[in-house]
Amino acid sequence: MRMFYIVGVCLGLVACQETVVADKPVESCGAEEMSHLMGLQRAQLESIAFSQPHRILGPNDPATMDFRGDRVNFALDDSGAVVRIYCG
Repeated sequence: MRMFYIVGVCLGLVACQETVVADKPVESCGAEEMSHLMGLQRAQLESIAFSQPHRILGPNDPATMDFRGDRVNFALDDSGAVVRIYCG
C-alpha cells in the first residue's frame, strides 16, 4: 500500500512539470524576396546561379521530407511554371 502512495506522489510531481514546446523554425532562406521569380519556367530557373541551396520540384517529382531553413524550394505546375516559392 505504501508503494502505491509513493508511486502516486511521484506521478503527481511529474505531471506538474512544465512542458517545453519547440518554436517553429525561422524561415531564413529569403523566399519572400524571390517572389519576382513567380511564373518563370524550369529552364529559366536552372539558368540562375543561386547563392544558397535550392531545389526545383515539379508536380510529380520525388522530394525528401527533411526541413532545411536555408533551402529555397520552387514548386512548379504541370506547364513547368513556378507557382510557389517557400523555405524547406
